Amino acid sequence: MAIKEYWTLTKLLILVLVAYTLIPLHNVAFAQKSGGAKNEAAPVEATAGADRNEATIGDKIKFHVRVKYKDNVAIQFPDMGEQLGVFTVKKAGLAEAPEKLSEGGLVAARDFVLSTYEIGRQTIPALKITYRDGQNEGEVSTDEVTIDIKGVIKEGETAGDIKDILPPVAITTSFRRLVLWISIGLGVFLLAGIIYGIISKCKKGAKTPGYQDVSRKPHEIAYELLERLSKENLIAQGLIKEYYYRITNILRHYIEDRFNLLAPERTTEEFLTEVAHTNKLEETHKTLIREFLVRCDMVKYAKYGPSGLEIKETYDAAKKFIDETKELREEKEVVADKK
Repeated sequence: MAIKEYWTLTKLLILVLVAYTLIPLHNVAFAQKSGGAKNEAAPVEATAGADRNEATIGDKIKFHVRVKYKDNVAIQFPDMGEQLGVFTVKKAGLAEAPEKLSEGGLVAARDFVLSTYEIGRQTIPALKITYRDGQNEGEVSTDEVTIDIKGVIKEGETAGDIKDILPPVAITTSFRRLVLWISIGLGVFLLAGIIYGIISKCKKGAKTPGYQDVSRKPHEIAYELLERLSKENLIAQGLIKEYYYRITNILRHYIEDRFNLLAPERTTEEFLTEVAHTNKLEETHKTLIREFLVRCDMVKYAKYGPSGLEIKETYDAAKKFIDETKELREEKEVVADKK
């Protein structure tokens, strides 16, 4: 009987040991299954990389961040600031518009330009991308990016191979040579002034015939040249442009001699700019000469064919301008005061 009871007790003990062994195995299997349920595809994936794995100190390194996420997820890039580990952020690109993927989802990207002066194996730290998925918030991190930063000293060189710049070299001054060059410069400048004066006098001497006589008044010469132009009858010969060139030249020289304004040597635009700022002419006369020159330029340069009436009006405008400006404004005021 004792043996039977002992045997029964032994079987119970074996059953207990078996059950105790099976319970942990069941728990492990359940945990693995539960963990597998949690390892679903994350709504956001972030990656980072650089355009090189080696660089020299001070080199510009292009660093990029790419974030892939689902349509219903909102993401937020971190504020980079001016420093990223030992790397200085030289340029932070703006967030690009997300790109839609054919298999679904979106990809957002940002690019940066970094540099560092720390030598050795340096690491761009991981960036944390925050996101919101419905009511849930979370974050993912990019991988760290490692770059070997090398110095400017080449292999086999030492710091002692870099030599300081040479000191300034004293330049001996030769005062005789300096005086010689100054004299040559002054001589050239003086000669240029003489040549310029001669050329200017030649230009003034080559005016329209009649202007060489300085004993006559400008309006007397202008009247004579207008009458001579009228008698040559260029319009009847079909020389309309020649007529307009001549009448413009007569009035321009009259203005130069009468008001000391450089009219013949300048373009119409340049001359009208000076006329607009001078107080030697009244406003009515400024308007008259402006309209006269514009009308003449249309015929001379724009191939405009004036009518007979327009040709007469041009002649009358030139004569009217001379009639009203042949006396100085001060002379007119003196006469008015005497009256």
